[in-house]
Amino acid sequence: MTTTTPRVRSRPLRPGQVVSVEIEKLALLGRGLARYEGMTVFVKDGLPGDRAQVCVTRCKPQYAEARLVQIERPAPQRITPACRHFGACGGCDLQHLDYPTQVAWKQTQLAETLRHLGGLKTLPPITVVPMDDPWHYRNKMEFSFGEEGGRIVAGLHQRGSFQRIVKLEHCWIAPPLASDVLQQVEQAANASGLPAYNPRRHEGFWRYLVIRVSRATGQALLMLVTHDGPREAVVRAAEQVTRALPQVTSVLWGVSTRVSDVAHPERTEVLVGGETLEERIGPLTLDVRPMNFVQPNLAQAERLYQEMLAAADLRGREVVYDLYCGLGVIALLFAPRAKQIYGVESEPENVALAASNAARNGLANATFVCGKVEDLLLRRGLFRLGPPPDLVIVDPPRVGLHPEAIGPLLQAQPPRLFYLSCNPASLARDLKLFLEREPRYTLTRLSLYDFFPQTGHMEVFATLER
Repeated sequence: MTTTTPRVRSRPLRPGQVVSVEIEKLALLGRGLARYEGMTVFVKDGLPGDRAQVCVTRCKPQYAEARLVQIERPAPQRITPACRHFGACGGCDLQHLDYPTQVAWKQTQLAETLRHLGGLKTLPPITVVPMDDPWHYRNKMEFSFGEEGGRIVAGLHQRGSFQRIVKLEHCWIAPPLASDVLQQVEQAANASGLPAYNPRRHEGFWRYLVIRVSRATGQALLMLVTHDGPREAVVRAAEQVTRALPQVTSVLWGVSTRVSDVAHPERTEVLVGGETLEERIGPLTLDVRPMNFVQPNLAQAERLYQEMLAAADLRGREVVYDLYCGLGVIALLFAPRAKQIYGVESEPENVALAASNAARNGLANATFVCGKVEDLLLRRGLFRLGPPPDLVIVDPPRVGLHPEAIGPLLQAQPPRLFYLSCNPASLARDLKLFLEREPRYTLTRLSLYDFFPQTGHMEVFATLER
């Protein structure tokens, strides 16, 4: 008896192969999705409706990745990007798609993610809040230094590159002042004779430039982050920038010897002005340091906070917990309408500044606790020691809630839970856990705020009610 071995169908694509495809839709992070002989192909910069030749760059068992070679028929919503660096620069990935379609795609992505990953069969209507002007919306930017043609350049990382920096003449999502600051700092760095930091070799001097601009005052705070080296070079750069640009009122020097590619220095020194920048959010006046987290799009953030306050409908007798509170902006906005506010934050500097800002704004009913949310809830019994919550607000990092935080949250049985998320995937996972483990909760509100035009990112406000 003879047996036949079943034929294994070979993959239809291989790296380097050029094929013609039609882009069907946008996938997560704004990549075009096409199919070739049954295989899914993710095409960088492809848009739904494009007919294009693409070159395969990577093959996996279930999908392939490709780049555009030639557009044979452009999508109706394809436009010319405003920025001449688009495509090379890693800062934006949707400038070639008209803005209304960007927003509509994000709404579709949110709904699909909640249904597929969260298993949510029924969703409340999604309220979508786009920007009036989707340019120059960020109040803070972090740029990097690199070298090109023997000169130091300052800008953003090239797409997909750990080391190469795209020199920016103008950044369309940064505050307008940032482009002028970049040019001045780049000139000073080149005049210093010191090299840009090389992350592969872990040597060099100039590493990062952090720019924060106050929407309230128009003033700017800079932090130049370098490797260990001569202070005089940074002092001269600070003098050059503040002389040329009087809007720059504070300059700090940060030193980082870490191998990791993050702009958080190990020590800082104030060279010009003060260590904080004044910002105003709603009725609050706040002091903010260079690396403190404040929503980078304050125009949209204020709209979101107003919706949250209206949805909370506080009467002055409620106890509110703000978990992952950062500088405590939300807690301080809620304090005048609540009996007591508790903010929980893991960074000691944020906790100290939140308490200072509470005092500055005359808010005596806001208490800030330093610690990890999961530790305070699970092992230190935050809800058991304090008064039970009438409302819990969570604004976790992109990874979502720590698994150990969900049980204590459910045991506390808050009548309402507000969840802010910048990652639909982790939001879907956490909502699924909440609704499966406590069926008395209902998802009653979903609002999508476009905090990040020209990119594939979004901010979501979800409400659970018992």
